[in-house]
Amino acid sequence: MTNDISNQKLRGSEKLLSAWKNRTLTEDSVREIARALDESPAHVLGARVVGGSSATGVQLSLSYAGDDTPRCGNDILFWLKWHRLHGGEVHPPKIIIDGTPFPDLVRMELNFGDVTPGLPEIQDIGAKLGHGGSFGG
Repeated sequence: MTNDISNQKLRGSEKLLSAWKNRTLTEDSVREIARALDESPAHVLGARVVGGSSATGVQLSLSYAGDDTPRCGNDILFWLKWHRLHGGEVHPPKIIIDGTPFPDLVRMELNFGDVTPGLPEIQDIGAKLGHGGSFGG
């Protein structure tokens, strides 16, 4: 019985140490994302690093047009493999499709690593309030 308890503690400590190790992005993990973007037909509309000097995540806004729209699936596959290798919170990508029955334009937002949902809006509001802005009018 003692072995079972010590094994559970070991597994729990391994999970904790893994979470600690994966709390920030490494330069290599960001380089992997950059290489994938170079190989992708996507146009990068925006990129944001979250977490300051100890970055925890990257937000990307991508667009695909014309014949490149079906290839967005390759970028989703890369995104899934990246998280499997490097960890982080996996939030479903946001995908907007324009055109039916065949898409003319696809926009996609991908988060790599740990990105707090809604954080950009909170920061934008904070910046506005710091310069004399107010809510509601």
